[in-house]
Amino acid sequence: MSNITALKFFEFIEPYYALIKAKDYEEAVKKYIEVVAGEEDEFDELLKECKLVPELYAIVKFSQAVGEDGKLSDVEEIVEVLESDEPEVLLIDGCLL
Repeated sequence: MSNITALKFFEFIEPYYALIKAKDYEEAVKKYIEVVAGEEDEFDELLKECKLVPELYAIVKFSQAVGEDGKLSDVEEIVEVLESDEPEVLLIDGCLL
């Protein structure tokens, strides 16, 4: 299986769950702080929480997630997001919505 994107997938469990597509750990943490939670002074703590996950794991997890409307995303939407080379938060803890 060829890489969908040049970016990697990172998962955070604490303090809030997030699955993020980014080029490296640092970019993933910055995106987490920007979109999910945290402050710049917590960067090192969040870096410890950031785990690189396999591409297939991320794809399956992202494709099985339901949106705020309670529905799964269209396959075309999923592929478009995964093929993009832009860093992005793919999944976020539901309590933050």
